[in-house]
Amino acid sequence: MLVRKTIQVLAAGALLAATAPALADGHRDRGHRHGWERRPVREVVVQRPVYVERPVYVERRVVIERPVYVERPVYVEPPVYGPVYEPAPVYPPAPVGYPRAANPVGTVAGAAIGAVLGNQVGDRRSRAATTAIGAVIGGAIGSQF
Repeated sequence: MLVRKTIQVLAAGALLAATAPALADGHRDRGHRHGWERRPVREVVVQRPVYVERPVYVERRVVIERPVYVERPVYVEPPVYGPVYEPAPVYPPAPVGYPRAANPVGTVAGAAIGAVLGNQVGDRRSRAATTAIGAVIGGAIGSQF
């Protein structure tokens, strides 16, 4: 406890010593209340020479340039085109995409394979549904081959 109070007193003394120059007013008159009250006010007057600029008159020739319009004949030559020696290219008509006819053999084969796979996937209660769905999907895929 004694050490703590000693450190606090030393810290307060150091802070007070550090702020003492800021509190001093810097005057050496110790006999009066404030030294700055008795000092005479000094006024500094600086006289500078005054220069007055006089107007300067210069005579100059003023030239105003304006556009000059002169009527002239305008000649326009027609463009010259050279002869064309090669005929214009002829393109064949674009092919039209007709829908392909369904392949009955592929449809039947795809439906059979899809039904077999659907039967293998389905369990006891949904075996009929998965077989039918597999047959439809297999037939749709097989018709494209």
